[in-house]
Amino acid sequence: MGLPELKQKIQMQIENADERLLRIVSSVFDNYLNVDEFVETTIDSVSEPTVAYDVSGKPLTLKQYNEEIDKGIADFENGRYISQEDLEKEIDSWYDE
Repeated sequence: MGLPELKQKIQMQIENADERLLRIVSSVFDNYLNVDEFVETTIDSVSEPTVAYDVSGKPLTLKQYNEEIDKGIADFENGRYISQEDLEKEIDSWYDE
């Protein structure tokens, strides 16, 4: 499928989309347009591309991504986590309120 066909397909899908899908597409476009703002490294002023996003949509470089993984591993090793069973109980309590 070429670019013109892809654009036409997406336009037709947008015409038939519900509000939820349009909000998702809008968010994707917003994040895509912000990706071209590369993050400057402090080591040698070379720009690093975005490799992931955090839960709030903030772009992460590979170094930042790996640091977040290391923090998660440290949290687990230090007992800073919740079991599946405890999480299910907590979620169930939300419905009782």
